[in-house]
Amino acid sequence: MIEDLPEDPTEFTSEHLTWLLRDGGLASPNPGVAVSSVTSEPLAAESAFLGSLARLHVTWEVNDTNLPDRLVIKVPTQDPGGRQVGEMLNVWRRESEFYFRLAPLITTPVPTCRANFVEGNKSVLILDDLHHASPGDQLRGASPDEAHAAVEALAQLHAPFWTTSRPSNLDWVPGIDASGLVNGLGQAMSASLPRFVERFGDVLPAQGLEWLHSFVPLLGGWQNNLLSNPLTIAHADYRLANMLFEDNGNITVIDWQTAMFSGGATDLSFFLATNLSVDTRRSLESELIGAYVEKLVGLGVDRGATGHVREDYQQAHLWWMGMLANNLSTIDTPDDESRNLFEAMLTRLYSAALDADSGRFLADY
Repeated sequence: MIEDLPEDPTEFTSEHLTWLLRDGGLASPNPGVAVSSVTSEPLAAESAFLGSLARLHVTWEVNDTNLPDRLVIKVPTQDPGGRQVGEMLNVWRRESEFYFRLAPLITTPVPTCRANFVEGNKSVLILDDLHHASPGDQLRGASPDEAHAAVEALAQLHAPFWTTSRPSNLDWVPGIDASGLVNGLGQAMSASLPRFVERFGDVLPAQGLEWLHSFVPLLGGWQNNLLSNPLTIAHADYRLANMLFEDNGNITVIDWQTAMFSGGATDLSFFLATNLSVDTRRSLESELIGAYVEKLVGLGVDRGATGHVREDYQQAHLWWMGMLANNLSTIDTPDDESRNLFEAMLTRLYSAALDADSGRFLADY
């Protein structure tokens, strides 16, 4: 039972790992494998807000195992604010289900999953460590090449699931179309606003904060508009810290805790509006939206089913203003780097919303 396993990913022993890898859980088992020794080091402490990760250096009892000697282990965060958000969004089961059910269906590169366990609000994932690749730097912002690679990988994720009605085999995926979502999430957003404004209001434009306060009670109108267009499987946390780039330009996408059935433009909005510097986004925005649409069409999506993308993208800025207000009001910022990252994400997002005049859609909700 995984409830007896450590909450700190650096405390997993060779015995723990041997049992996890032999069983596999929802991943393929590795019968007979045995870990002789393991050393670990914390990983992504400044950028993984809903999970705790460690890099494992493994020595195997038998050297001819087919498993790599460097792995990553991921368990739920120990931060109380992060746990609150994670439990509300059911993120650990969502990521477990992603690797079990969806990863085999997409062409977007993801790490190989070696062990996959989830029980209630406790989970353990063991993934291959892609140590030859480096995560993007969200505080610095994406380079043009990184931005193009990320947008192409995003279209690869979205294209196979682009549909006007949810397929029966995706009934299990949490979605923006869920009944009760507006009431529950709207209440949570509304309750978070005072704390959010207290923490970040001094760095955000008054016009944007006015739109935020107007948007939250109108969440149902935004949802109805989104549901009138095709939906797909969205990553829903599509940022540079969740992308690993190789020197040859290849990209692998990680952290699938928030995968959901939603509008593809919500992912596009989050990436372009919070992961690019304001100047880079302004210079490349139209080009990257166009590249995303052309990649979708090239992968078989009917062009007529993409005409809504640009407006959905502009409206999605309002969605992320509400979601980040809800999430960032509780997640701790223990150091200057995490605080600076949150402020960069927010100021970039609000700049994108103002540039698009996203507030004009409020009258339609």
